[in-house]
Amino acid sequence: MNPNLSKKVSNKIEELCAQGCTQVNQLLEDANNGKNIVQQSEFSNSEIKQIIDELTQIMTVYKTGNNDSDDNDPDIGCK
Repeated sequence: MNPNLSKKVSNKIEELCAQGCTQVNQLLEDANNGKNIVQQSEFSNSEIKQIIDELTQIMTVYKTGNNDSDDNDPDIGCK
């Protein structure tokens, strides 16, 4: 996960990822369709963009893999 994210944003990303990949993919689809995926009162527009961008990057790893065969990859949170 991006180390430059605020703790608040990082915690929300981890919370969303804990819901599972199917749910994260649905959240991303909703975001792409203009729906709110988090409470607007909790996060600024910039923070919401960071959440969506980070979730997109995380899911890209799950869709493409990293083309190696070891088990030493860090757990990035979305299962």
